[in-house]
Amino acid sequence: MRTIKYGIGDTFTRSVIARRIFILFMLAAFLPTLILAALSLSQVRDVLVSQSHDRLAHTNRTYAMTVYGRLLLAHEHMRQIAFGKKQDLLPSSSILQYSQQVFSSMGLAWPDGQTRILYGKTISLPAISPGEHAHLLKGKSILLTTRTSENLSDVLLVQLADITRSDSPLLIARLDALWLWGGPDSFPYMTGFCVLSEHNQLLFCNQPDDPPEVTTSLSQIASSAEHTSRTTTEDRIISHWQLFLKPKFHHEHWTVFAFQPGLMALAPIGHFSEIFTAVAVLTLLLAALLSISQIRRTMGPLEKLIQGTRHIANEDFGYKVEIASQDEFGQLADSFNDMTDRLGRHYNDFQTLSRIDQAILTRRDTHIVIGIVLERIGQINEAGLTGMTILEETGTGEAKICVCSNNGAGSIEMTRITLSEEDIRLVSASPAGFWLDNQKHPASWLTTPANEKVQEKNLSVFTLPVFYHTKLYALMWLTFPDQSVLVGEMLAHLQQLGDRTGVALSAAARDEQLIYQARHDDLTGLPNRFFFKEKLLQEISFSQRQDCSFALLFIDLDRFKVINDSFGHSAGDALLVEAARRLQQCVRAEDLVARLGGDEFAIILTDTRNPDHIMPVAAQIIRTLSDPFLAGETYSHIGASIGITIYPDDGKNSEDLLKKADTAMYRAKEEGRNRSVFFEESMNSAAVARTTLERELRQALSDKAFLLHYQPKMDVRTGRVCGAEALLRWHHPARGFVSPAVFIPVAEEIDLIKSIGLNVIRDACNQITVWQQAGVNLPRLAVNVSGSQFQDSTLVQEVERIIALSGASARSLELEVTESLFMDRNSGTTATLEQFRSAGMLVAIDDFGTGYSSMSYLKNLPVDVLKIDKSFVDECASDKESGLIVRAIITLAHTLGKTVVAEGVETADQLEFLRQAECDIIQGYLFSRPLPPAQFLEFVREHGVYQ
Repeated sequence: MRTIKYGIGDTFTRSVIARRIFILFMLAAFLPTLILAALSLSQVRDVLVSQSHDRLAHTNRTYAMTVYGRLLLAHEHMRQIAFGKKQDLLPSSSILQYSQQVFSSMGLAWPDGQTRILYGKTISLPAISPGEHAHLLKGKSILLTTRTSENLSDVLLVQLADITRSDSPLLIARLDALWLWGGPDSFPYMTGFCVLSEHNQLLFCNQPDDPPEVTTSLSQIASSAEHTSRTTTEDRIISHWQLFLKPKFHHEHWTVFAFQPGLMALAPIGHFSEIFTAVAVLTLLLAALLSISQIRRTMGPLEKLIQGTRHIANEDFGYKVEIASQDEFGQLADSFNDMTDRLGRHYNDFQTLSRIDQAILTRRDTHIVIGIVLERIGQINEAGLTGMTILEETGTGEAKICVCSNNGAGSIEMTRITLSEEDIRLVSASPAGFWLDNQKHPASWLTTPANEKVQEKNLSVFTLPVFYHTKLYALMWLTFPDQSVLVGEMLAHLQQLGDRTGVALSAAARDEQLIYQARHDDLTGLPNRFFFKEKLLQEISFSQRQDCSFALLFIDLDRFKVINDSFGHSAGDALLVEAARRLQQCVRAEDLVARLGGDEFAIILTDTRNPDHIMPVAAQIIRTLSDPFLAGETYSHIGASIGITIYPDDGKNSEDLLKKADTAMYRAKEEGRNRSVFFEESMNSAAVARTTLERELRQALSDKAFLLHYQPKMDVRTGRVCGAEALLRWHHPARGFVSPAVFIPVAEEIDLIKSIGLNVIRDACNQITVWQQAGVNLPRLAVNVSGSQFQDSTLVQEVERIIALSGASARSLELEVTESLFMDRNSGTTATLEQFRSAGMLVAIDDFGTGYSSMSYLKNLPVDVLKIDKSFVDECASDKESGLIVRAIITLAHTLGKTVVAEGVETADQLEFLRQAECDIIQGYLFSRPLPPAQFLEFVREHGVYQ
């Protein structure tokens, strides 16, 4: 056993645990120190920043008041100039000489526009407002700012040269920037000052590195600030102060900013950081010493245990871990050595069982499993004769014997025998195994040569029955010199081998059953869809090689759903079984009849060289299935629709043949059912178009591609908008707007209309709320509801929930339904509409007059509005009979207390006729097409709303 030496380098380079211990020690020492330092540093930083803010605010106020004092001084100097002027309104030269220290330019401006520059550059005087002029008449000065460059502005001081004269000129002076704001040496160290006007215009900045950026940043601070405030950015401390100039200079406030680098406030933190660094280094050194000591005491035993596990991984179970210490590591080493001994004993047993399990999982042939079992039994059998008697599934008593000699190394001999029921009963009574006794247990399951060898050597035979879930599958037997050789551990292993053998034999039997079930229909026993597709592929390959054709018949039973719903599923299942039997009688033995699922069947007619031979078979099928079936206690008729395709004319692969046969079958149903139809290419185009439309409809619903347009409804008497109808539109990315007449019927057939209808109601209610927020309270918004939606028992609750979530009023919603919805009085439609009316919604009958309304119950219908169909409105003014029908509908509706709406109004003559007939509401292109929400809102605002 090699000796393991530990050094610091070895420990850290080879051991993950050593590195982990070291890191944990370091973190345990360093993290508390770091957290304490961080908290202290944060507190110190806050104090330093607060102190810096206070100092900077004081400095900023002092500077602001200094600037204000200079403005007052400049004002007084202007007054002196005004009072010391000569008769020609020009001040004396001594006064002007002194003023040049304060003002960079000075001039006079007369009311008539004349100007005179006393000294300096030309001064452009901005327009003086009446308020400013009144301020000047009081003997005061006004302060003006003018932009001189992109970044800075001049400050002007204006005063009347003589307040006693109404025509006195204005004395204008441009303040010297250096005198007003101060020179570079007058500002504190590392402190910047900027001044912004009331309009956030930059007047002065002593450190304008980027004036536009400075102006924008300071403007944002000034806009959100109060009279005084403090601001801290990422790299600056900023204080600002407002100078109120209105009373003295008739000028809005200036905002004075002072800012310093943040590093100035945080400079004392450096000394604190040096102290923390020294403490952290000492802490880490102490933690490192302690961790290294603990690693040395831990890693030695752990390394030995690791080496032991590596030997086990290499299947070396003789390796022993030796640890002299009496601590937990020593106890762990003793337990590890005991475990190694047990693993060594069981390893060979488990290896054999693993081979058997692998054979069971990967192969169907049970002979491989039997060979492995007999080989293993031979290795533990000192006499060297083993065998297994396997019962066959084909019949009672049939069995085969497999015998292996020479310690499992010889070949396996197989012999078939027959066992009596008494033999099987006796063996089944001893599931734990038994020693062979010819009086109680005859040796009939041994072959004659094997029996003779047992008797010759006077060997004892032990027999172990092989069961799986109480079913006897085989007998496993082996010979011993004497019965004492079979110890408990060996018997346990034999029982494990027997269990594995039972699993293998059971799995083989189950696989055969599953293969049959997977390929046949449980109800009818016919080949199922999977088996049918296999045979169809085989038939295609055969016909391709032999250059022949075959026919595929796709059969769907007519009216099967009615039988199933009327008499129950048991009667339906019995009908399917009988239909399968009749179909098999209509074809030859070489043809294939399969059930694809539900009430769909398929037949492959092989070798149909002449298509004329197909029709008699199809006709026979239709006649056979047209005969009455016993459903329950009565006879019923169903019939069948058949679609026919021929290989290779209609397709050269199975998918094409099946798809086209299915298409032809649907064409047979469309043409009246109970007939057969050969496939034509035009059917495929129609089916593809329909399938494409269905797919695009589902995608449009997912992508929310449906839109609502709104057609106004006009009150006949006032000409104002009294409502609207929400009309569904589908904007297809390639086709543009698709007519509802195209996609609504398809949506109803594929059961998408319920989801689309709820989305329409949801969008309409949300639009009502949007219009109300825009100040337009539309009295009613009509929404069409499909008859399919009324099949949903939760329709009322869904609509009420949508209204509640949208915030709209239920009285704002009008539901339009068709007359055909009321034909079935037992459908519950009337009760559903009553619930809608109870919730506050109106109900309208759309396209009234084109359905089957009965006058006897029209008065009892839960409706509030009748909409006259467009077909009557089109000819109401030109056709006498149409006009009479329209007048009759209006009179009837008014008699029953219902509102009348005429839709499709397109001409002025129609409008005049309806007005004279006292129609209540009109709707049509004469006033407006259906409009998007924004355009509809403009239309309503233009025409007004009639409440």
